[in-house]
Amino acid sequence: MKIINPIYDKAFKYLMQNERIAKRVLEVILDQEVLELAVSQQETVVADDKRGFTLFRLDFKAVILDAQGQRQTMLIELQKSRFNTDLIRFRQYLGSNYIQTEAQTDACGTDKRVAYPIITIYILGYNIEEIPHLAVNVNRCIVDAVSHEPLDIHSDFIDKLTHRAHILQVRRLPEVRRSKLEQFMELFNQAKIAELPYFLNLDHVADEFSDIARYMHGPVADDDFRRQLEAEAELDNLFDEQEAKYLQQLRESRQREEEERRQKEEERRQKEEERRQKEEERRQKAEMARKLARLMKKEGVALEEIVEETGLTAQEIVKL
Repeated sequence: MKIINPIYDKAFKYLMQNERIAKRVLEVILDQEVLELAVSQQETVVADDKRGFTLFRLDFKAVILDAQGQRQTMLIELQKSRFNTDLIRFRQYLGSNYIQTEAQTDACGTDKRVAYPIITIYILGYNIEEIPHLAVNVNRCIVDAVSHEPLDIHSDFIDKLTHRAHILQVRRLPEVRRSKLEQFMELFNQAKIAELPYFLNLDHVADEFSDIARYMHGPVADDDFRRQLEAEAELDNLFDEQEAKYLQQLRESRQREEEERRQKEEERRQKEEERRQKEEERRQKAEMARKLARLMKKEGVALEEIVEETGLTAQEIVKL
């Protein structure tokens, strides 16, 4: 089945604008039931200084069912990047969620600002070298700093000032899809890129996610949708070419710097060698002068004549 490639911003937005499917996507990633879901802000597409549109962000407000079966309202920040993006960008948008609050009226009719706990999800189109896994979860672990024992504590202070994270690397999808998450990530399988990079040709999709695949197949025949994907791909190609030139210039600049460094080091080494040779010549000359002075003293040559002949001082000659 051919589907639009969700690693592209336009395709991913199409995937997540369907509330029913968006809930299922988040449930698979979080491994928790999502009871309610709403997009809390418009999506943000960041114009990267080097590449262009590489970082896509969606913010959700969700009510999820926690491990104890309790309803919990969370802010979910989903960031997707096709390319290796500056970490500062991720931090900037995480910070914007930390300062986000919502006005609520309590039972006494008093208005107050409420801050919700945050979950971050990163879907990456590139590999993080030090994380050789398809998906990792980073969760809060509360530990007694004295005894180092884990603590079973539930605290608003901790919940709202720390956050859990889910990191998915679409290019690390294993050959065998055992878990539900791995089966879902087949929809992102970049090894199945079709004749055009914004389409995927999937051989098999798990029955549980076949409806999502059919939904992603819908725009394939939509000429307008395809043109938008094509424009995004062309923009990426343009930035690819610019970045390739930039990287080539950077390599050449570094090569020149390295060559200059080698030349300077060679000049320094040569000067040091010349200095050492001159020092050795001076030492040998001085030693020959002393030997000559000793010989002339034994022959009874006058001190003034020895000084004139050897270049040594009278005091040096007397000490010999």
